[in-house]
Amino acid sequence: MKTKILEINSNNINLSKIKESARIIKVGGLVAFPTETVYGLGADAFNPQAVAKIFEAKNRPLDDPLIVHISEREEIFKLAKDVPDTAVELTDKFWPGPLTLVLRKSKSLPDIVTAGLDTVAIRMPANEIALSLIKESRTAIAAPSANLFGRPSPVNSQHVIDDLDGKIDMIIDGGKTRVGVESTVLDLTQNIPSILRPGGVSIERLKEVIEEIKICKSDKILSPGMYPRHYSPKAKVMLVEGNGKIQVEKVKNLASRFNSQGCSLGILAKEEHSNKYDSFKVKTIGPEKDLTIYAANLFSVLREFDKEGTDIIVAEGVKEEGLGLAIMDRLRKAAGE
Repeated sequence: MKTKILEINSNNINLSKIKESARIIKVGGLVAFPTETVYGLGADAFNPQAVAKIFEAKNRPLDDPLIVHISEREEIFKLAKDVPDTAVELTDKFWPGPLTLVLRKSKSLPDIVTAGLDTVAIRMPANEIALSLIKESRTAIAAPSANLFGRPSPVNSQHVIDDLDGKIDMIIDGGKTRVGVESTVLDLTQNIPSILRPGGVSIERLKEVIEEIKICKSDKILSPGMYPRHYSPKAKVMLVEGNGKIQVEKVKNLASRFNSQGCSLGILAKEEHSNKYDSFKVKTIGPEKDLTIYAANLFSVLREFDKEGTDIIVAEGVKEEGLGLAIMDRLRKAAGE
């Protein structure tokens, strides 16, 4: 299969290009497209044969459910039943945006989308290209991240090309994504709402609407991003938690040990520590005081290390506050804990 690359400017959307992309969705094809979080790999959510192609292209396990993307808030009532008032409040505040809601699914949705679960994950992306594609396709679009399963998620079209060129029909190049980590997945089917995956909307912001929220610790795969090893580069990731001098010393000790073993090693460092590792290859990911930059760069830096043939990545952890919770979730899963 030859994959077509189509460039679209999100600030000046070419409707004819959107229509061309939507035609592929309508006939059961696969289109990779940008969202505000990462690039998604989309298919008609009501076409089980098309959705099956997503799993095949990504080499994704069939027990890993997909997120269904919509362009209008009201579409949530077509995909889910028993939609609670809390869901409406959350969509009013956070949609379009990086929040996915897990609700009881309607019978109209194919089981392959939800991996046989009786729940469905739904979100409305905050990206004009994505919204235009969904509207023009005249269907909800099932879309996980547009990468090979388990790899770092793609935040630009080149990452999609690297993983899926020749395996899908089209890639829409809409530039670099803004958020850089996936959406927060919030389960509203329990008595106490539960975060299944931390992401672009922090727990602190969610608590502005919901007073009590818990973080799910289940081993069951209830939503995307719950596999224990995920978002992983080819290199082995060693995560060093903590802060300040103690964290720096731990990183130096690990880096020295692997260097002495002849490994190709790189350090993923916060901007605040960028000058602490002069004798090592260092990539600065962003300042801990501004985790929006850190999150936006995370997957790109992991992929850069791979392209350079790095064997070991020693990564500095951050405080688990705000976006830090999502960043640490991705780093822990990249390391495989």
